[in-house]
Amino acid sequence: MNTIHLTDAELDLARHGMTAYLRSFGHDEADTVEQIKTVLAKLQAAQSEHEPEVFVG
Repeated sequence: MNTIHLTDAELDLARHGMTAYLRSFGHDEADTVEQIKTVLAKLQAAQSEHEPEVFVG
């Protein structure tokens, strides 16, 4: 499993790009469509990781 860190804008771009690909090119390849749907579900479920607060004192 891999972890990537995306800004909210990058996540949105990835989500829109995968959706556009699915709508345009994925209709005839069932295995590709299933993989794209899986990735889209993961992108949809992505949660923001807040940077840990650093206390200086």
